[in-house]
Amino acid sequence: MTDTTTTESEQPAEVAPTTEATVETPPPEKPNFWARPYVERYLTPLILPLAVILFVLVYVLNVSRLFLSTHGHVPVIVGTIITVLIITGASMLSKAQLRQSGVLLLTIGFLVAISFAGWISLGHSENKEAGAQPLPATLKASQEVKLVAAPGGALVFNPNDLNVKTGLVKFTVDFQAGGHTFGFHDPTTQFAELKPAGPGSLSGVAYFGKAGDYTFYCSVDGHEAAGMKGTVHVTGPPMTLDEALKASGNPPGAAGGGGGG
Repeated sequence: MTDTTTTESEQPAEVAPTTEATVETPPPEKPNFWARPYVERYLTPLILPLAVILFVLVYVLNVSRLFLSTHGHVPVIVGTIITVLIITGASMLSKAQLRQSGVLLLTIGFLVAISFAGWISLGHSENKEAGAQPLPATLKASQEVKLVAAPGGALVFNPNDLNVKTGLVKFTVDFQAGGHTFGFHDPTTQFAELKPAGPGSLSGVAYFGKAGDYTFYCSVDGHEAAGMKGTVHVTGPPMTLDEALKASGNPPGAAGGGGGG
C-alpha cells in the first residue's frame, strides 16, 4: 500500500491575490512666464533695452546730483570713490562663490544707495539764488564804485581790482565805447547786467551777502578772454538781503524786479 498523505511542507502555498499598484502622476508644471515663446520672442527684447535705458538714466541723474551738491574738488573725490567701489565690488563678486540671488541683492543694494544719495542731495544741488530777480538800479546803496569801461578803446576795466564790504554796492560804469557790457558771473549778486546802446554812463546795484571774490566781466564774445574783466574783493560779516536793504535805508519790498539804468 502506498501512503498518499502529504506533509504540510509539500502542500502548495496559497498565492496572495495581486493588486495593481496605482502610480500618482504629478500635476503638470506651469511653464515659467519668461520661458514662454511669445514672451521670449516679443516681450523680452522690448523690456530689457528699456530697463537698461532706465537704469542708466537714473544712475546718471543721481550721480550728477551728487556732483552738483558739492563744490571745488569734492566732485572729483566723489567720482573716484564711486569708481573704486564699482571696480572693487565687481572684483569681489567675480571671485566670491555667491548664489545668483546674492549677487542680485548686492547689485540692487548698490543702486539703491546711489539713488538714495542722489535724492537726498537734490535740495543741496539746487541753486536757490539763481531764480532771484535782479535788483533795481534805483535802490539806495551804502557803497558806490565808479569804473571806466574800454578807456581809449582798450578791452579793460579801470580799475579792475576793487575792495568793498558786504551789503549793497552801486556800480557806475562809464562806457567810453559802445559794444560792451558789465556784469557778474555769480548770480547771487542779483546784479542786472549793464548793456548800453552806445557810449555813456550806466549804474546798477549788486548785493554781496558774504565775503569772497566776485568776478565782473564784459559778456561780449572774446572780450573777457582779452582782459575785459576784474575782481571785487568783499570783506565783512554775512548779511541777508533784507538786512542789506535796511542798512542802506531802503523800504521793505524795495528789491522787486528791475534793471540797470
